[in-house]
Amino acid sequence: MIQDIGPHIYHNEYHLAVPQQKDCLIAVEGRKVYLYRTDRAEEFIPFERLEKSFREQISAAGVVFLFRIDEISYFLLDPQMEDYQTFLGMLKEMEGVCSIDMQKLRELRPMWKTFGAITAIQLNNWYQNRKFCGSCGSRMRKNEKERAMVCPKCGLTEYPKICPAVIIGVTNGDKLMMTKYAGREFKNYALVAGFTEIGESFEATVRREVMEEVGLKVKNITYYKSQPWAFTDTILAGFFCQLDGSDEYHMDREELSAAEWISREQLPDRSFDISLTSEMIEVFRRKTYPKYEEWERNRK
Repeated sequence: MIQDIGPHIYHNEYHLAVPQQKDCLIAVEGRKVYLYRTDRAEEFIPFERLEKSFREQISAAGVVFLFRIDEISYFLLDPQMEDYQTFLGMLKEMEGVCSIDMQKLRELRPMWKTFGAITAIQLNNWYQNRKFCGSCGSRMRKNEKERAMVCPKCGLTEYPKICPAVIIGVTNGDKLMMTKYAGREFKNYALVAGFTEIGESFEATVRREVMEEVGLKVKNITYYKSQPWAFTDTILAGFFCQLDGSDEYHMDREELSAAEWISREQLPDRSFDISLTSEMIEVFRRKTYPKYEEWERNRK
């Protein structure tokens, strides 16, 4: 999955830092991230590749520490600074600098680059949308000790946006409930999924989302694995469960464009994708998901 970047190690401990020559800059504009293209591949932009005057200017006032991967620190061109568009324009004109759209990042390899780039986009969007206090309207300031925005007037503190959601493998013997989203760029088959509401447990979310999207009851809800999914500011929790009762489904056509039971033999190999959804489909296909043997014994 996207966060499985070993042998590289991701360090998210926030601290104030000054960029060094070996460190890298990441700039984001809307759905695009700016990288440095070499003869072999796209790389993050090394500070040592930047013109000296530009490097000194943005290092002094225009970058935010993001994270470290191994011993390299990554910095964001700060979307909150007044001269952001000017610096971004200068960066875009530099030789070797290129852009990659958010959806194309799924294809960037090796995977640790995808993880770093999409995490940078998530944090860029958060900084961009937290310039002013939602309570009193004052301009927010960055906390120097942790990744947070603080209102100097009323004290409101805001942390990066993370939305909990579930991915659900609804099983019916050797069949899996597969769906397609309505009105989305992503057109492939996926699993039932949805965000957790206020006052709701993950298990309650599973039951509600399955009922809302395909009109089915489920039982034996079993946790599988989690995944940070920066594309939608989400932390995903994956669950497998069994059909409870009738297998006749009723699709929510506002949420889905398709829904059907697909047999294990019909499922394509999804082992090379980066998502929790794909991994769950793959472990169902390979019969390696939690409770498989127990559920098969009880079914027989």
